[in-house]
Amino acid sequence: MNDRIRRMVERVQKEELNPNVVQVEFDPFDEKLAEPMRIAKRLTEFLNAQEPFFPEESNLIGVPRLSNCPVPGDIFTRSGHPAFREAVGQYYNKPQENLCTLEWQHSNANFEKVIRLGLNGYIREINRARKNFLGRRDNLAFLAALEMMIRGISLFADKCRTRVLNQAGNSSDPERRQTLLRLAEHCLQVPMNPARTFEEAVQCVFFCFEFLPDSIGRADQYLHPFFRKEIDDHTLTRDHAKELLQELFIHIHAHTPNSSGNSDRGAESHFVIGGYTREHEDGYNELSELILESMMELPLERPQVSLRWTNKTPRAILRRTMDRERHDPKKRIAFVNDEPRIASMQKINHLPFEVACDYIMVGCNEPAYQGGISLGGNTCNIVRSLLNTLNKRRSEILECPDFNAFYTIYEQEFFKDLELMLEYSNRFNILRSRDCNVLSSLFLEGCIERAESATRGGAKLARGGGVNLMGGTNLIDSLTVIRQFVYDEKRVTLERLLAALDADWKGAEDLRLEILRDGRFFGNHDEYSDSIARRLNESLYRFAEDRTDLFGTELTYGNLTGYNPHFAFFGSLTGATPDGRVAGSALTFGSGQVYGKELNGITSHLLSVAQMDPTGVLCGNTIMNLTVDNSTVRNEEGFEKLVLLIETYFKAGGLHIQLNYLSREELIAAKADQEKYKNLRVRVSGFSATFVKLNESLQENIIARTSEEVE
Repeated sequence: MNDRIRRMVERVQKEELNPNVVQVEFDPFDEKLAEPMRIAKRLTEFLNAQEPFFPEESNLIGVPRLSNCPVPGDIFTRSGHPAFREAVGQYYNKPQENLCTLEWQHSNANFEKVIRLGLNGYIREINRARKNFLGRRDNLAFLAALEMMIRGISLFADKCRTRVLNQAGNSSDPERRQTLLRLAEHCLQVPMNPARTFEEAVQCVFFCFEFLPDSIGRADQYLHPFFRKEIDDHTLTRDHAKELLQELFIHIHAHTPNSSGNSDRGAESHFVIGGYTREHEDGYNELSELILESMMELPLERPQVSLRWTNKTPRAILRRTMDRERHDPKKRIAFVNDEPRIASMQKINHLPFEVACDYIMVGCNEPAYQGGISLGGNTCNIVRSLLNTLNKRRSEILECPDFNAFYTIYEQEFFKDLELMLEYSNRFNILRSRDCNVLSSLFLEGCIERAESATRGGAKLARGGGVNLMGGTNLIDSLTVIRQFVYDEKRVTLERLLAALDADWKGAEDLRLEILRDGRFFGNHDEYSDSIARRLNESLYRFAEDRTDLFGTELTYGNLTGYNPHFAFFGSLTGATPDGRVAGSALTFGSGQVYGKELNGITSHLLSVAQMDPTGVLCGNTIMNLTVDNSTVRNEEGFEKLVLLIETYFKAGGLHIQLNYLSREELIAAKADQEKYKNLRVRVSGFSATFVKLNESLQENIIARTSEEVE
């Protein structure tokens, strides 16, 4: 990075770069307006009362953080969304019926579209949409609100231009003055009109980011045509492109204040590089490379990025990205596999390849689309269904002659809980829908076409269901133990096992130790337990097949816990389980195994995970945590083996992976001496964070992950 960027980094690490919020007094008569028009009018007034985001030495200018807006602002932070705040107070981190709890949602503005059309193009789209809603007052009011919002954004772009021109007039430095005059010209062009250059395209993203400050999507794809053309005709240098990207990343980082409890967390902004193009080619390009290089030079926690791997990704690119990952102290890089993800979107979401290939990752590891929203926000306890089977259906299961008969009864309880999970998802989204969102809806596909707020089903590129299932590995292992110990090997009667669970293993410690010693647990590439995992996901698929949420979006499932230790919340309310888990202890999350049960090594562990879901129903917010012995990444031979192993995992069907290289002893030492390890970063649940700042339950989960050696 150059000296200017270095100084900006130092400032963003120490100071609040966003200007102070200017409060606005609204006209009480606004209450007479239709809801979306009232919101747009007040939001426009609030926006134009603020000062631009234009820190010292900036070469780009944009909208400041709007998180303190008193009316509904962006849909990510949900600032000014009173109904959502009410729902949070009632359901956030508060398990309902030991089954469901409300969580956050993520989305992505369609930056490619605003760069290509400019907001004047959006006005033309609004005018076309009006013809479809003649006589429908509510829809026409929403379209009018979107147009009002665009006019307000145009006024703020003019304000930015004036600010830049004033600074140019006061500058005694000819070079700085020339830079500012060029920036003023950009403000005249974007975001109202299509970007003409790479610099204008980056300025457009920079300016619009705070309208939906979540992800920048596939920047290496939508910025690449500008980059390639200008590099070829020598009107852009690689160093200048890097400088622009780095200033954009500083702006993204600055969105989360240093005073926030989430300031060290990477999932505040998450985007992707690589992946398939619409022409079925691997999309990793020279701009993808420059983006990674630009990020790695910045000692910042945000944004974080996932490499989208395809069957056409050269091993050299995977290796180079993994090399950057192993040397990144901020742990900003993860890896996802296009093959199962796109296949699932085509099969379950009925999307053509041309749409499915444009997916991105947002938040902790939620798949979404450019201009789309993830309608998840419901984290659930999948283990409850098994305990309901063991307790509420006890007399029936005691009569089961074999495991198939037992599983038939279990599946009935499983489907009951899945039905209730869907009901809670719909409840949560109905509660969210009481808020009308105008600002972010403008940048989400479908809201103009449908003349409806994204909170009310306006976004047509939505990922539905989005339920995160806690305790998946507990459930697989528990079903495996029942099949192995009760029905196949007949080591224990079901009645005795149930008595042991009722007593929380007290008086049955020998049985628990036998199960922990001899259980054929998931994660060992053992067909015995792997077949249980597949059977469970096939049941999940049968439930979800042709089902939708209340907005008509197809159902998929995941298993991340996000920032909050839901696996521990639910575990504290859940009784003992047949896998040897004691009552009240944390459940598992993610696709992998923990607590040293993956006895057959790292390759077997990864193959079990890669082949656990042939249906694609688990292609939602799904993660795989892998801790590798530090010696592996410290020597080149071990690292080359790791690269080959991850490639093999993806070729076998693995969906996601994030890596840690820390020993259990080092993590325990970090818990004991937080000052010494205050900068230690780890991958948690689809995001990176500072280990000593994590909730203790999350710390314990990371410690419990087996540190595996590459064979």
